[in-house]
Amino acid sequence: MLKPEPLSYFEYIIRDAESYRAVLSEANHTIYQIEPGCLRGRHVRFGLPGGQFSYVETNIALRGGGSFPNRWTLSVLLESTTQSLQHGVEVRAGSLVIHRPYAAHDGVYGRNCKFTCMTVNDDVMIKWLPKLHPRLQDAMREPCAVFEPSDSARQKTIEYFAEAAAIIQQDPRIRNSLSAVAKFEEELVCHFLEVIEEQLPAPSVEAEQRASAMVRQIDRYVENSPRVSASVADLCSLCEVPRRTLNRAFHDTLGMGPATYLRRLRLNGVHRALRRKNGGSITVTDVALEFGFWHLGRFAEQYKELFGESPHETLHRAHTEIGTASLGS
Repeated sequence: MLKPEPLSYFEYIIRDAESYRAVLSEANHTIYQIEPGCLRGRHVRFGLPGGQFSYVETNIALRGGGSFPNRWTLSVLLESTTQSLQHGVEVRAGSLVIHRPYAAHDGVYGRNCKFTCMTVNDDVMIKWLPKLHPRLQDAMREPCAVFEPSDSARQKTIEYFAEAAAIIQQDPRIRNSLSAVAKFEEELVCHFLEVIEEQLPAPSVEAEQRASAMVRQIDRYVENSPRVSASVADLCSLCEVPRRTLNRAFHDTLGMGPATYLRRLRLNGVHRALRRKNGGSITVTDVALEFGFWHLGRFAEQYKELFGESPHETLHRAHTEIGTASLGS
């Protein structure tokens, strides 16, 4: 197994194609400026346990090519005001692109282009591949595959990955938490594949599943998972079912998907931890990061929606109750 990338953060200001090419030397990439103008942009790169996450923005059209050794590349185009292409296929904002390891990249990145890119090792993708829809598995055998989500899913995809890129750039607390970064990688890969699978027909095996028994089996499993660290891929492996089958089982039994269920279990874990904290030094952020929450704003919203109070209110109430009990004794 390859060693994890160090959790390093790197931001490069792009001023010309030649020097930018040197930054991409690991990927053996070539970059050419293909329209007149003064090139300006940024490339943000962050090491993940199983690869790297990058965010790139440039102001004028570029042509790029090359390959990533031993890495799958999962890219999402966020914005482009002129035509962008992948292997001659037009891509729009919200398009998702998968390159296999060692596959050649051949892209035209239009004016005012913004995109995110995750490069992940084989061991990350191996967890997912057997659980995916057969049509998606077939597409991923090709060197490059482009997927176009529905209009509603397209806008949500843009917002999700743009927000993830912003958080990684703005919040060093997330970048410095191993638990949060591991969930960041897992959830972005999961979300990327989920958007694609939602556009594909469900396999017929779903109708034969015993949803309630499957969910009970999962309940027993996650009870022994520290800080509810289990992933959707882990649950698919446990039940030996495709991802779409697992989704249907959860929706039929609990009215929510497995990712939402696991997140709510982690929220319950945070709630219990905050109720037990009686030291003045612990913070809500410390506990949230410990349970792998990397979007702290969304965490607070989801926590309040579930428990009817903010996490800070829970922590304050725990301190108050401890103080009241001490006075009573």
